[in-house]
Amino acid sequence: MYSARALELVGDPEIAARIVPLARLSEKRGRRPTGVAALDALLGGGWPRGALTELRGARSSGRTAIVRAALAAVLAAGEAAALIDAGGTLDARAVPVGETSAAAPLWIRCAAEQALKAADLVIAAGGFGLVAVDLCDATLRVPDASWMRLRHAARAQGTTVLVTTGRARLGSFAAAAVELDGAAAFLGEGPPLFSGLEVRARGRRVDEAPPDQPQPPCVSLAFTCRS
Repeated sequence: MYSARALELVGDPEIAARIVPLARLSEKRGRRPTGVAALDALLGGGWPRGALTELRGARSSGRTAIVRAALAAVLAAGEAAALIDAGGTLDARAVPVGETSAAAPLWIRCAAEQALKAADLVIAAGGFGLVAVDLCDATLRVPDASWMRLRHAARAQGTTVLVTTGRARLGSFAAAAVELDGAAAFLGEGPPLFSGLEVRARGRRVDEAPPDQPQPPCVSLAFTCRS
C-alpha cells in the first residue's frame, strides 16, 4: 500500500508501491547494542544495523575488548555472530558464549587478504546479526569495490558489520566510525603488573568536521584484565 504523497510525486501506482518512507526504513534498521553502555550512548543506541562501522585505533587501544563485548551482546540477544580474525588476536579461552543459549560465534581465522571475501560469504549466507572483521594492523590495499560489495551485502541481510583496523580505511562506506585512543594501566604498588586499559572513544561522522569545528563527542572506557 502506498501513500498519496508518493503517488503524487511519481505519478505511477506501481512505482509508488515500491517506495519505502525514510522513517519506516530507519525503524527497520535501527541499532544493535555494543555491549558497552558508554559506546551505546556515543553512537545513539549502538552499532547501525544493515551497515558498516569502522572501529579504529592503535594496538592496546581496546579494539579486541570492544569486539568481544559486541559479540557477547549479540549472542545474548539470541542472534548469530561471526568473527573474521585476520590478526589472530582472539584467545579461544575468551570466546564469548550467549547467555540464553549454548551458542558461540562462528570464528574464522584467515590471512588479511582473504578477510573481506570470507566476510562476504558469511553475510550472504544470512542469519547473522553481527559480523566482525578484525584486520588488525594489516597494510593491504582494499579496492573501493570490495567495501561497496560488503556494504550492499550488509544492507540486504540487515547485518551489522564491524571492521576493526589500525587506521582509517572505510571512508564514506562506513555509516559510523569510532576512533580509540588507549593506554595500558598498571598496578600502583610493587612490580609493574598490567591491570587493564584506559581508553577514550571518539565517535566520528563519515563527513568529519573541519579542524575549526567542534570536536565529535568522546567517552572514557575502562577495561580490566578480567574484562
